Amino acid sequence: MRDQDGLYFATSGIRGKSNLEISPELALRVGRAVANWLIDDKNSSHNVYVGFDNRRNSISIANVIIAALTSSGINVTTFSDPIPTPLLIFSILNSKSDAGIMVTGSHLPKDDNGIILFDETGNYFKGILEEPPSSIVPWSELGVVNYNQEMIKNYKNHIANYIQSKKLSPLSWSVVIDTAHGPMGLYFLDVITQLYSNFKSINYEMDDTFPGRLSEPTPKNLIDTNRFLQINKLDLGIATDMDGDRVIFITDKGEILTGDYIGAVLAINFWKKHPSQTIVVPINTSAIINIIADELGGKIEYCKVGPPSIVSKMREINSQFGFEETGKYFFGNDYVYPDSLISVIELTSFLSEQNKKLSSIVSEMPKLYSLKTKINCDRKNSENIMNDIKNSISNYINDKFELITMDGLRINFSDNSWLLIRPSGTENYIRVFSEHNDKDKNEKLNQLGQKIVTDHISS
Repeated sequence: MRDQDGLYFATSGIRGKSNLEISPELALRVGRAVANWLIDDKNSSHNVYVGFDNRRNSISIANVIIAALTSSGINVTTFSDPIPTPLLIFSILNSKSDAGIMVTGSHLPKDDNGIILFDETGNYFKGILEEPPSSIVPWSELGVVNYNQEMIKNYKNHIANYIQSKKLSPLSWSVVIDTAHGPMGLYFLDVITQLYSNFKSINYEMDDTFPGRLSEPTPKNLIDTNRFLQINKLDLGIATDMDGDRVIFITDKGEILTGDYIGAVLAINFWKKHPSQTIVVPINTSAIINIIADELGGKIEYCKVGPPSIVSKMREINSQFGFEETGKYFFGNDYVYPDSLISVIELTSFLSEQNKKLSSIVSEMPKLYSLKTKINCDRKNSENIMNDIKNSISNYINDKFELITMDGLRINFSDNSWLLIRPSGTENYIRVFSEHNDKDKNEKLNQLGQKIVTDHISS
């Protein structure tokens, strides 16, 4: 959270325990640091969009940030009620704002919260903001607070127009929507009837105690959602996190698919329509996308882990599609940001074109097994340890391999199995990712990665 030179924003902002770490005191510092950043580096009218989800202290944190910004002479546009994160990014892109701040716990546990900073292009800010001395301006220079409910209407129109552009008629399927007690549920109900003829919703009511399930749409958190789908014999499950930027899908057979597999499904559609285009994925992405690329002649560009790197790389090479395994999918043109509504529309469009259930499409794809483990390691030592591992990696591996050093160390093997050793950006861990088409071999591959790390930590 605090760097020696200021406030550190990781790939998804600043996170911590509600009211202890994500506190009014921190909110004041963030607001003033953002004001300092804008006043020093921008030549504009200095307006910031501020949004908040429905976690218990989100509105109070947002209000303190607003007070810090306006007391420093920055104008603020905000909302009267909780909103999903995609709406905030949409608002930045469709206004003359210099930045946006979203107070959201996103997929975190219920007693956590976070502050995410976006730049004027809608991309996630990652880096350090200096904390200046307090710069309170005179009364005549105070920033003004505006409440723009019109932007909500514009966002809904944007989604409706996106559906119309796909020329979709509702599929005669029954689906379940699970929005994790967050504000995206209000927006899904406007959209889903245009996509599917029958739907049921669970965990829809906004509630920061998460009585139905926790926010992160992982298999362990979706057990009851999956059971609901199977008992009711539904055709598809759609599960978002609380703030609605990530979405995971469940097939009619009860398969809870990672973002890697849905990304690969969407890539099939993308490359068939745009064979010369390049898809952007982070370095920890499943090899399923490589297999699909080999089959269709598609191109892949790796980037560092996290949305800031995905968006930056997509814009750099003019890519129209990117994704990450958490269930975030990025579509090009004017709106390069993850939005679960847009993702559901894109997948529904492909399923409609194929006239197939999602389970049928996935059954045609190879099965890969993945593992994620972590080893305690002080972040202060991780850089030296990673350099030592890089220099000695060939001592552990006899097979031919490709080493990618973009963000950690990814070791690709000729059979599409891979091993990634990567230090956490926010915690005292080195993470080990592995994937193989054989479950037992994958466990051994992950154990090899753990051995490599522990050997160098103890040396």
